[in-house]
Amino acid sequence: PYRVCFFWEDDNDQEERSIFIFESVIDIIFLIDICLNFVTTYRDRSQDILIANPKQIALHYLRGYFFIDLIATIPFGYILTSSSFAVANKLGKLSRLPKLIKFVRAARLLKLLRVYRLHSFIVKIEVEYNIHHGYSRMIKIVTLILLVTHMVGCFWFLIGISGGGGQSDNLNQGWVYRYHLDTEARWVQYIASMYWAFSTLTTVGYGDISARTPQEQTFSMVMMLVGVTWSSFDAKNRAVRDKMMCVNDFIRTTKLPRELAKQVRAFFEFKAKSKHAYVSNNYDVEELLDELGSVLRADIFMHLERDLIAKIPFLQQGNKVPQFVADCVSMFSPMVFNEGDFIVKEGTQADEMYFLVKGTAGVFYGSKLAAIINEGSYFGEIGCIMGGIRRASVKALTVTEVQALSKRNLNILLVEYPEVADELKKVARDRASIASKGKS
Repeated sequence: PYRVCFFWEDDNDQEERSIFIFESVIDIIFLIDICLNFVTTYRDRSQDILIANPKQIALHYLRGYFFIDLIATIPFGYILTSSSFAVANKLGKLSRLPKLIKFVRAARLLKLLRVYRLHSFIVKIEVEYNIHHGYSRMIKIVTLILLVTHMVGCFWFLIGISGGGGQSDNLNQGWVYRYHLDTEARWVQYIASMYWAFSTLTTVGYGDISARTPQEQTFSMVMMLVGVTWSSFDAKNRAVRDKMMCVNDFIRTTKLPRELAKQVRAFFEFKAKSKHAYVSNNYDVEELLDELGSVLRADIFMHLERDLIAKIPFLQQGNKVPQFVADCVSMFSPMVFNEGDFIVKEGTQADEMYFLVKGTAGVFYGSKLAAIINEGSYFGEIGCIMGGIRRASVKALTVTEVQALSKRNLNILLVEYPEVADELKKVARDRASIASKGKS
């Protein structure tokens, strides 16, 4: 934005050499990054396996961010303002050249597409080096503020310089000319533009640099609106941020090993992302739904959780009434396990049953794999219904997502819905019998 806006009126395109060198180095780095992406392995999230096949890697990158990276790396401004314009001059198109130069110079804004990498890069650094969530969040906020303010300041200068300085009426001149900044150095103009951007976006607005022309007033109103909504938009994720800061404090205080810390952080991040879409910080959802009749409440849950219900055949089999399905889903707790994590450990107290909605798990007797659990299945009900300790272990064979139902909530459902209780007890007895034969 700086080179586009601050050199907009320079038809000869004589720009600072240091900026040219800096951007050229960045372009070369991104070009190298594009080449490396064609030979860098990636993890297939659907199967949680590392892909090392060169052809698959290339196709994955081509279908992903290749074209964004390519467009953001090509120096359109230099290509289109060098030899091509020399030819245009010879062909007698000199009169249209200034406007054309300005048009292709705006193509440099495509480099802003690179910004999409910033968030993922900071998150990766935070996870890899166990950086305090507060520090990484501060870095993200400061970077975002500087980026947005930089863009706003640059376009504010462009609007001011485009207003012209030849008007006899001072009120109709652009702000750059009104405040006699047109003859100042670039860094002075940039600081003045950034000062206005900061004061406007923070809704302070001292008024020492004010908008007079219709273009300036329109741009100012839009930026004021952005500044006002900025804080309210950011507040929506405040609860999640507070939770993650507590998690990171816990990890640092207990000095958990890196792998264990990753598992803990991944668990809470997944739980935050899996938070129901209808949950709000502005009202108590449970209190609101409890005021409804049981039939209407069940219909609402059946609609809100239709995607989850479709992944669990147990909730659709038999003649299960909507009230049971709604009560069951409302008691679910989402969990995620990485490959190799124990979902259930043999010899531990049974306190939950699980519905597997994504991934694959295995039933183990000691180190022996006895059975595979696929998506849509449920397990863990034997210990919850029949009592005692776990008779087998269940381990995630891939990244696995489950919905957990606590033993306490399960017993509540079994009392409320006897027909479901009979079904689950029969399945538990049959599975316990098979498990006893398998161990023997």
